[in-house]
Amino acid sequence: MGPRIVSTRDMRAYEINSEALGVPTIMLMENAGASVARVVEGELEEVSGKRIAIIAGKGGKAGDGFVAARHLAALGAKVRVYLLYPPETVKHPDASRNLDILSRTGDVELTKWRGRLSGNFDVVIDAMLGTGTRGMLRDPVKGAVEQANEAQGLKVAIDLPTGVDPDTGEILGTAFRADITVTMHAAKPGLLRDEAREYVGRLVVANIGMPPRAWTHVGPGDVAARIPRRPRKTHKGMGGRVLVIGGSASYIGAPWLSALAALAGGADLVYLYTPQPVARHRFSPEVIVTPLEGDILEERHVDMLVEAAGRADAIVVGPGVGLARETFAAVAELLVKLAKLDKPVVVDADALKVVGRENIRLTHKFILTPHLGEASRLLGEEIEDELEPRVGAAERIAEKYGSVVLLKGWVDVIAGGGREARLNETGVPEMSVGGTGDVLAGLAAAFACKTLDAREAAEVAAYVNGIAGMLAYRREGAAMPTALLRHIPIVLRDPVAAHHEAHGSGNA
Repeated sequence: MGPRIVSTRDMRAYEINSEALGVPTIMLMENAGASVARVVEGELEEVSGKRIAIIAGKGGKAGDGFVAARHLAALGAKVRVYLLYPPETVKHPDASRNLDILSRTGDVELTKWRGRLSGNFDVVIDAMLGTGTRGMLRDPVKGAVEQANEAQGLKVAIDLPTGVDPDTGEILGTAFRADITVTMHAAKPGLLRDEAREYVGRLVVANIGMPPRAWTHVGPGDVAARIPRRPRKTHKGMGGRVLVIGGSASYIGAPWLSALAALAGGADLVYLYTPQPVARHRFSPEVIVTPLEGDILEERHVDMLVEAAGRADAIVVGPGVGLARETFAAVAELLVKLAKLDKPVVVDADALKVVGRENIRLTHKFILTPHLGEASRLLGEEIEDELEPRVGAAERIAEKYGSVVLLKGWVDVIAGGGREARLNETGVPEMSVGGTGDVLAGLAAAFACKTLDAREAAEVAAYVNGIAGMLAYRREGAAMPTALLRHIPIVLRDPVAAHHEAHGSGNA
């Protein structure tokens, strides 16, 4: 079984993941259209000889309608497909192919929409607008919806009634009034809202054959769907501002790796507040560095750090801070104050020990990034390094501290945020070297600026970090942190191609 409710963004991610796993979208479309035909067949005592109208737009939902038309015609129905737009405007490749099939077989009547349904029909199927619907309906769709609502016969909506926002349930001026809505894979949240119920009718969820790993595991679709591309009219700051707090005289490189990873992950501005011995090294002119007096983080620095956090979009706390007594007290105070800012905060390395010892209650915008040993300390119990115990541990940590958890290891487990845990299996054993976790922390902060959802940021960070390591190892024979930094932008530029190259599938 798949998830019970998914957003339109989730569905886009799962479709791309499915394709990467070898189940193409045209196969999903075939299953979707066949499911609609089966529902219609189940509602009618006899399909043969029944008159069925399908009103089609030009996107993926139209493609589902074209497939349904073919299946219903094969059952003996007299099917007429009304095309709201010229055939050449159907740009969705799978929909275009299925429209071409209809035109070749001649089993279905294809006709141009002329403003009305001509004749009486036993069934009217809405294949107009799908999950990409935005804004109030306009003609020819608006007029077609009004005509369909006035017609007799069973009304069936594919995926969602045209005119209902799939995520919010808002009615976009008017909407197709369905007796049955056949939605694909899982219910969309808008279809369950009170304002949408009179348009949705009876909701049927169709299994369209997505492989379970498309949603149980993070994949390239999660990157493509959840990390927005920079708009052409962009300016400095739109990509987010990340503040990294960490470092000590004993651990100089860790905070720099987190800061550089945030830049590689697409943050526009990265600030590093760190003790003087770390600041003096100036590993990169691209990071804006503010030295803190002394060799370690101390309580006297906390107010300055909270003020700086107020200007950032996401914060990383912990890389390289060490466990000096003064630092421990400073981090504890800092985390309590950051929890009041209502901003994404990634807690890594020795800062996790502070959370566990002080039992600090955090928020759903915090991302904890423990490895197995740190997870054991956060729970106060030993955790077996097998999948089921790891999943259980991540979920218990998330519940205990009120946060999102990214439990690192041979399989990453991402839990919290009110959703079922997901897994990430990207990466190579060579990533066990020091510093790859610091890179992961910086990536999570960068993505939290873009998704505004800590759980999504953690999922995508785990995947991108692992794929970057796989690419680095294939290309360079090493997966050290600096190699990851070089490959992260490659993954973000084309996550599907990076997925295929990393897995050696030859489809890049």
